[in-house]
Amino acid sequence: MKLRLGVRGSALALARSEYVAGRLRDAGHEVEVVQVTTEAADASHMADGYSVLSFAAELRDALRDGKCDVVVHSHKDLPLSNYPEDLTIAAVPKRGDHRDVLVSLSGHPLAALPRKSRVGVSALRRMAQVRALRPDLTFVEVGGTAEERFRRVEPGDLDAIVISAIAAKSLGHEDRIAEYLPILPAPGQGVLALECPRDAADVIEALSVIDDIETRICVEAERAVLTGLHTTYLAPVGAIASRRGVLGLKAGVFSVDGTKRVVLEIGLPTSHLHAERTGHNVANALLQRRADRFIAPEVLANVDLNAEQVDPESMFVESAADDDRVRVLLPRLEGRLATSLRSNGLRVDCVTIQEGKLVAADNLMRGADWVVIPSGQTMWALRERGWDIPDGAKVAAMGTTTQQIVEEAGYTVTLCPEGTASSQRLVEMFPPAEGDQRVVIPGPRQLSTKLEQGLRDKGYAVERNEIYSMEDVAEIEPELRAKWDAGTWDAILLSQPSTAEAYINVLGNRDDVLALAWDDETASVLEAAGVPVFETAKSKDVYGVAALARALKGKFNRE
Repeated sequence: MKLRLGVRGSALALARSEYVAGRLRDAGHEVEVVQVTTEAADASHMADGYSVLSFAAELRDALRDGKCDVVVHSHKDLPLSNYPEDLTIAAVPKRGDHRDVLVSLSGHPLAALPRKSRVGVSALRRMAQVRALRPDLTFVEVGGTAEERFRRVEPGDLDAIVISAIAAKSLGHEDRIAEYLPILPAPGQGVLALECPRDAADVIEALSVIDDIETRICVEAERAVLTGLHTTYLAPVGAIASRRGVLGLKAGVFSVDGTKRVVLEIGLPTSHLHAERTGHNVANALLQRRADRFIAPEVLANVDLNAEQVDPESMFVESAADDDRVRVLLPRLEGRLATSLRSNGLRVDCVTIQEGKLVAADNLMRGADWVVIPSGQTMWALRERGWDIPDGAKVAAMGTTTQQIVEEAGYTVTLCPEGTASSQRLVEMFPPAEGDQRVVIPGPRQLSTKLEQGLRDKGYAVERNEIYSMEDVAEIEPELRAKWDAGTWDAILLSQPSTAEAYINVLGNRDDVLALAWDDETASVLEAAGVPVFETAKSKDVYGVAALARALKGKFNRE
């Protein structure tokens, strides 16, 4: 069909529209690009130049006036709330490059720029993160179109600018990129959104060929971080999601002076229906660490762009220099265990050193009386295979975090021990089997036999259904490696045997870091590898966490 594609008139917007038009033409559609005149020239997210709402409103007016059939937004330009009932996002094309880059007059990367170099930025998020890397630079607010910002990199004006990689590439300036910066992008950066009337069924169908559901899920989770923090794109907040088995969402809130930050990463099996919930989970975790103090309105209203000499903070959980809490590395996803450790006065950084990979398997759940879900990762594996928990089967979940994930997938959980995972506590909740009762436990190859043996002792016929394997990551984040090698942590808590093995293989034991084990099996793996175990949890619950915390604080005299 013939489609009139409405776009703003800036060079960057037109370049993006040509990409979309090319995709649609490849699908057999005839496309006419219609320029929509907007009052402002380009977006600026600094506190005194925010114009996102006007861009979306003007494009939508053109759509409603019948000037075009579909409009192309940068996803960052869409308001975060109050979505119009008469319109719909018909397609979100596959994401382009999400990164930020440095374009410098000399061609030098960030580390090589002379002190007091003038660096142009158009977002508090960029300024805060780059300032943490180079606190001796001078930061200058720049607005205008992307082309105008490029033109300001010249002798006597700016020594460099920070801009999105997608903008540099779309405008043909890729050869001017001096460095891809190691900072968190804005939620939705590098993503386009195609909007049309909700009742335009033929247009929606035509656009469906370039819709990418994985990008939709990632962007909705990222934008939910902002709504969960009760803030907007004005704030120094970054987020990026990716899909590698589970949805990995990393988000951070930064002080505008570059000295402090709270950065977290969480991974959960996430469908399109629950992407927003995942983003809100991360936002809540950030708020638990008082991240809101960096984005309060009175703080953002008094932004000072005059750089000062300051010491950059950790890329992990922010804390003041006089914070003397015991610092613990927890190689697992954010969840109840991390929250419980923090509630006991420890400082905790969560990282992932393993990832799930599907293995060849048959579906053994058909006809089961019970299906036991041992982890949230199991729900990811089931979803990736397209397997449903059969109707009529009762569901048990290992721990409340897993229960939440199972229920978000649309299932009712009959049994679940409160708090963190424990095979023993779950087995205790099961009633004795009456007659022939069959239990299927889908899960990882590395799952302990305690659960199945305990249920067999209660009279159940139990089958393991190994559907994925937890494998060591191919390489860890350079920042994690640098922090580990520098002796950043006082202790590390290993929560299961496979994680203990990954710790030894991926990070490598340090004699100056106390190793804690969540259970006896994990402790045995560590001891077999020659790693001394400082303490093993006495029970896999809040009492066990409290005991570990007391032991650590006693060791370091930090009661």
